[in-house]
Amino acid sequence: MFTFKDCLTATPILRFVFDHLHLSSPLGRKELLQSVFMTKQKPLEVCMNEIEQVLVWQNTASDFLPKIKLILSSAQDIWLTLSRLKNNDSLDDIELFEIKKSALIMHNLSKLLISTSFTLFTLHDINEVIAILDPEKTLMPHFYIYSSYSKELMALRSKSERASSPEEKEDLLWQISKLENKIRQNLVKKLLSFATILEENLQFIARLDLLLAKAGLASEWNCCKPEIAVDEISYVGLFHPVVSDRLKKESIDFQPLNIGLKQEPCLITGANMTGKSIFLRAIAFSQWMFQFGFYVPAKKAAIVPVEKIHFVAGDSDTEHTGLSSFVNEIFHIHHILQEVKTDKKMLVLVDEFARTTNPKEGSALVTAFLEMINHKKAICLVTTHYSNVAGNFRRLRVKGIEWDKIEHIKTHPHKLNKYIDYQLEDCNEQTAPEEAVKIAEILAIDEAFISLVKKYL
Repeated sequence: MFTFKDCLTATPILRFVFDHLHLSSPLGRKELLQSVFMTKQKPLEVCMNEIEQVLVWQNTASDFLPKIKLILSSAQDIWLTLSRLKNNDSLDDIELFEIKKSALIMHNLSKLLISTSFTLFTLHDINEVIAILDPEKTLMPHFYIYSSYSKELMALRSKSERASSPEEKEDLLWQISKLENKIRQNLVKKLLSFATILEENLQFIARLDLLLAKAGLASEWNCCKPEIAVDEISYVGLFHPVVSDRLKKESIDFQPLNIGLKQEPCLITGANMTGKSIFLRAIAFSQWMFQFGFYVPAKKAAIVPVEKIHFVAGDSDTEHTGLSSFVNEIFHIHHILQEVKTDKKMLVLVDEFARTTNPKEGSALVTAFLEMINHKKAICLVTTHYSNVAGNFRRLRVKGIEWDKIEHIKTHPHKLNKYIDYQLEDCNEQTAPEEAVKIAEILAIDEAFISLVKKYL
């Protein structure tokens, strides 16, 4: 079972999520990186319900959120110190300080959560821990071996201050050090019984930080709580946050998409610039987010948990592998086919398979791949520009450029999108759209060049 951290480098989609999460503490960051890719219904339901509860709670506790996040930002990762405590190891003043500071944070956070009627979970009471490490009841986040721990220590320190010679001073300091070590050992024995609840409280803090970040991202991106489906993935208003964010900066609206995908291969065709690649990336983005316990970028969604997500995009990773785009791609396809044979439930997304080879071979490669995927436990989407892709499977086509609105218009690529309908429609034709020359014309490409193209066509 792999984690968010395992996928972070290899999956740029998750890097975008990571960079946009407003985590407050190193504990929340660690919790995210250790999050597992969930394939079962129950843990996914728990995650989605927790985010929903936090979103509802935030509406009533919005005035307290800045203070809660400020407290979370001061929380430290003291797992190693607590591990040493559980082993009954000797702890130094810094480690005892870490425990005291964390206990004070837990105490303050618990009081604040109770006052805001937070009910998702409750932090353990650690007043006894604070009492052990704060004998003078200052509630200040600092620690040393207080004189109030021992009358003998108090007397020795007082005597040391009045020492009449360096020799006497050195002897008293040695006695003080020896007694301080004994007190530290005694403190460890007293704290030992609280190690488990301190660990659980630390886990609660990490969980709360991550849940607040997930809820914040859901609100920021207008994501929805997905239903957990068994056989069919469906989206209403699916969008790609990265592209949507970029377009928004250019005052352009992203056109959301609707689709239903069953356990079968599906071929998508469409002219250049009509969003086929972005559509595949949006589905991959949503599936990754869903299976790591996030709300998804859509108005409504029902998603099937899968065991593996495969996204193949032509020349991806060629710089890292040193292989040609086709060799890299065909090895990825081979790996998918081996896993398909094991009846593993997968989501397979392939963008412009065999785009770098000739059309005759390319269409044969696409046809063979779809035929081998058919009747397996895979939800599969393949985009292509090739015509004559044979086979009995579902075919979709991007509606594309609305030529009746754009005839005789010359425009810039960034303005072309307002003349494109990105929605998908079922299509029974085996021919792919031939609109590259018309698109070049409306983009005001060199007229002599376009004339030559038409001549050779």
